Amino acid sequence: MPSLVEGAQATARSVRAVVGGLMIKILHSADWQIGLRAKHVANVAEAVRGARLDAARNVIQSANRLGVNAVVLAGDIFEDTSVGDRLVHQVVTILAESRVPVYVLPGNHDPLTPDAVYLRASWRQRPEHVRMLDTSVAVPVPGTDAVLLPAPLRQKTGLKDPTSAWIQREEADGIRIGVAHGSLRIEGKHSPDDFPIALDAVARSGLDYLALGHWHGQYIHGERTAYSGAHETTKFGEDGSGQALMVEIPSRGALPQLTPVPTRSLTWRLLELDLNQGTELEAARVHEHVAGIKDPARTLLRLRTTGASSDEDTSRLAALEESLWGKGFLHIELDRRDVARTKAEGRLAELSLSSGLLATLLEQLGAQAVSGQTSAPDVIRPAARQLLSELVMEVWK
Repeated sequence: MPSLVEGAQATARSVRAVVGGLMIKILHSADWQIGLRAKHVANVAEAVRGARLDAARNVIQSANRLGVNAVVLAGDIFEDTSVGDRLVHQVVTILAESRVPVYVLPGNHDPLTPDAVYLRASWRQRPEHVRMLDTSVAVPVPGTDAVLLPAPLRQKTGLKDPTSAWIQREEADGIRIGVAHGSLRIEGKHSPDDFPIALDAVARSGLDYLALGHWHGQYIHGERTAYSGAHETTKFGEDGSGQALMVEIPSRGALPQLTPVPTRSLTWRLLELDLNQGTELEAARVHEHVAGIKDPARTLLRLRTTGASSDEDTSRLAALEESLWGKGFLHIELDRRDVARTKAEGRLAELSLSSGLLATLLEQLGAQAVSGQTSAPDVIRPAARQLLSELVMEVWK
C-alpha cells in the first residue's frame, strides 16, 4: 500500500500534468541526408537534392504550425562529412526559422568524427536555439519537465547498442525521451555492425518515448518506440518515407500519441505491369492510374515489368513510355524484369521432358488457358492461364 508521502508525490505529479507542467509535444524527424548524390536518378539528381531542402523547410514550417515544444532530429541530417559549406549554410538558414529549440543528433552518415560537419565554422554560426546532442548527458527541454537522453554516434558503423549507456532513474519525475540512431534488433531487419538497438531499450532505460533515426520508412514498434522515417523519399519502393512524427506525451508514464505529419516535396510512384495479362491491358491500367496524379512535374515514375514477354511487347512498352513523357513527369524509368516468352517456354519444355507429371499438367493447363471452346468455363481459363504463367516464371528463376 503506498505511503502518505508516495501518495502526495503522485498527487503532485497529477496536478502538474493537469496544468501542463509535464506535457510535451515534439516533432520527430530524421535522415534528411542533405547533399544526397542521387546517382540512381542521375538525370534529375539536382532536383532530387533540392527537394530534400524543400522537405526540410516543410518540417520546420509544420513544427511552427503545430505549436510543438521542440524539433528533434534523430541523426543523418547530412549525407556525409564532405558536403559543401553552401549546403551547411542552407540547412542552418532553414533551422533558424524554427520558433522552438531544434535538437540535432549526429548519425552514422554525419558522425562526430574529427572531420565532422558539426565542427566546421559554417555550422558553428547557427543560432542559439539550434542545439547539438553531442554528449550522452540529459538535456532539459525548455518550458517542459522533459529531458532528452541522446546517443550521438562517433563512427559510421558499430557493434555496440548506442542506448546501452542510458541508466534508468526511478526517481525521475519528468518525461524521458531517448534519441538514438541505429537498427532495432529485429530478426532480418538489421546487421551486426548497424548499431543494433535492444528491443527493451525503453523499459531498460525508463523512457516514455524513444525517437529513432536510420530507417527511412516510418515504423512504430510497440507503443513507445518509433522511426519517424526520412522527411523526403530517397528511392523507389521506400514505403513510409516523406513524413515526420508529432509526438505528444501528457505526463510521465503516459503513452505517447503519435501523429504522422506529411513533409515530402516529391512523389515517387512504382507501378507493376504483369505482361502475362497483356501489355495493352496493362498500359491502359497505367494511363488510368497516372490520370489521377495531380502534379506530374514533381513525380518520379518507375514502371516495373514482370511475366513473360514478346518482341511486340517491347515496342508497346516503348510507346507507353513515350506517351507518359508527354504528360510532363519529372522522371520516368522502365525496369524490365520480365523474361522473353520463347526462353521461358523453352526452359519449361526442357524440364517437362524429365517429368511425365509436369508434361501432363502443362498440356492440360495450356489447353484450358488458350482454348476457345465453350466447354471450358470462363472462370477456369483465366485461373489456368495465371497458374501456367506463374509456373513458367518459377522454373525460369
